[in-house]
This record gives sequence, C-alpha cells and structure tokens, in this order.
Amino acid sequence: MSGHNPIRLTGDDLFSPKVESYLQEQAALRRDMPEALTQPLLIRVIYSSYFYLSIAGCAGAVCAWALVEPHLNEGQLMVRQNLLPWLILFPLVSGFIGMFLGAAEGLMCRNILRALVSSSVGLGIGILGGAIALFPAGIVIGLMTSIADSVSKPPAIGEFPKGINLLIRMMGRACYWALAAIPAGLGQGIALREKKVVVNGLLGAVLGGLAGGLLFDPIYFMLSKPDTAAVSRGVGFGAIGILVGLFIGFVEQWTKTAWLLMKAGPLSGKQFVLYRDPTVIGSAPKADIYIFKDPDIEPRHALIHNRGGRFEIEDCGTKDGTYVNGVPVTKRILQAGDQIVIGKTLLEFSLKENR
Repeated sequence: MSGHNPIRLTGDDLFSPKVESYLQEQAALRRDMPEALTQPLLIRVIYSSYFYLSIAGCAGAVCAWALVEPHLNEGQLMVRQNLLPWLILFPLVSGFIGMFLGAAEGLMCRNILRALVSSSVGLGIGILGGAIALFPAGIVIGLMTSIADSVSKPPAIGEFPKGINLLIRMMGRACYWALAAIPAGLGQGIALREKKVVVNGLLGAVLGGLAGGLLFDPIYFMLSKPDTAAVSRGVGFGAIGILVGLFIGFVEQWTKTAWLLMKAGPLSGKQFVLYRDPTVIGSAPKADIYIFKDPDIEPRHALIHNRGGRFEIEDCGTKDGTYVNGVPVTKRILQAGDQIVIGKTLLEFSLKENR
C-alpha cells in the first residue's frame, strides 16, 4: 500500500476566502491580448524572407553591374588596361549581393545597427571571397567550354553555340556561379556569428547560383546585340541576384524548427526564426528580436531557450512582465500556438512537427 495519503478537500476549503482571494489575484494579473489583425496579402508577401531577400539580391547585382559596365570594352578585352574591369566585375557583383542581403533583414526589422554591420561584413566577404572563387570557377567554366567544343562543333566567331555545345556551356556557367555566389550568401551569418544562418546562406547561394547560371547564357543569347552585350549582362546578373536571395529565403523556411510571428506590434506580420540559444527579445538594437517604440519593453525583456527541441520562455525580471496566453510567467515551456504578450506586442509561437 502506498505511503502517500490522498488529498481531501471539503466544501469549506473550496469556498474559503483564501481561495477566492487567490483567484481574484490571478484574474487581476492576467493581461488582455492585444488585438491581432489579419494582415493583407501584400504585407505578408513583403515580410516574407524569400521576397525581400530576392529584391535585395537583384538590387545588389544590378548596382554592381551599373558601376562596372561603363568601363568594360569587349573589343579590347585582352589589352591590359581594359582587363581590370573584367576581373573586378564578378567579385563586385558577389560583394554587392552580399552587402544588400546583409542589410535586408536589419532594414526590415528597422534595426539600422544590424543593417550596417551585416551589410559591411557582407560586402567584405563577398568581394574577398568572390575574388578567391574567381580562380576555381574560371577553371571549371574553361574546362566545360573545352569539353563542349570537343564533343560538338565549336561556334564560329560572332555566332552563338547551339545544341549539345550550348547545353554543356550552360552547365559550366551554372557551376561557375554556384561557386562564385557562395561568398554572397555568407555575410549575414558571419556578421551575426550564427552557424545555422551561415549554412542557410551557403546552401541558398549555391542553389541560386546554379539556377541563375543556367539562365545566364540564354539571356545573353536573347538580349545581346552584335555590338554590345551590356543589357544582357545586366539582366543576367539581376536574375542571379534574385535567385540567390530567393533560394536563401526558401532554405531558411525549409530548415526552420521554431519561430515567432508578430501578430500585433510595430512589425505585425513579420516572422522571426529562432536560431540562437538563447534568443533575446527586447527593445535594445542588439536584441535578436528587436521590438521598438514600446516603453513597457525593457532592453533585455525575455529569453527563449532551446531545451533539446523544447523551447522555454523566461522573463528577465521585468517590471511589466511576460505573459503567455494572458498569464504572467517567470519560466514556461512553450507549445505550438501559444500567444506571448510583451508590452503591447503579441507574438505567436510555432513549432515544426517532427515527421
């Protein structure tokens, strides 16, 4: 027989003034939920990482092309003084894509400090890494061009490749850009010192570079003119930038395990993927989830810990408190669908199911 005695409650216990007082106290502590408005489709699309990262990647690539294109001279490519613009073109495209991608997340979150840091690191990593990648990428595309010309009749001067020759050249261009785009995807993760963001950027850049590289030659053949290929290069670089940003966004959405959706607050409709352990929520620009223009939110207001796949929220001893489903908490394991209220901001917790 068990040594534990069962707990017995009498009618006097249930209707004790202490119980009533406790229930009233708990009701007074509950926080009303801020009104969560359903955002229009356009806002939801704009706040999607695959959308704003693709726009940023395109803008970076086109800006780099616009800076270098006036100095390119296709007719005198082998003249030494005309070779430098060609050598810096691809590292600069990689650097500018990295810079714009690095700035995008900070700008979307109205976090200028993060945007400046990430864009600076993205530019430096993109240019340096792009210059280094130029050599193995050049070897790959040179090898694929040689293979194309060995298995099929090479095109005459001024003619476009056709058939199997074109296909192999396209594959070479895709491999070239898969290598050349890698540095463009690394900047934000390195700036944030977050391994998972680095991996997402690496994988997304490789996939985007492959897809963009496959399109580069068809765009060139369709848009270039006998005397210049400037427009086709601009469109080709823009397409590569779009696809690099797009795939980085897709990889982020594909690999995320837990995230918060702001349903009421200054960035209503924005999704925050939980990468760091712990993730800091607060009003300081250095917070991982930066919530501004709310006097009730402290610089370091709450933490979210990853306890082996279970996520726990912890209040940082704040005056206003942290609420989950309207109830004040000090620490609490989060469940999918939980509503977190901090100040006037409402965040919904989501967790990807393991399949």
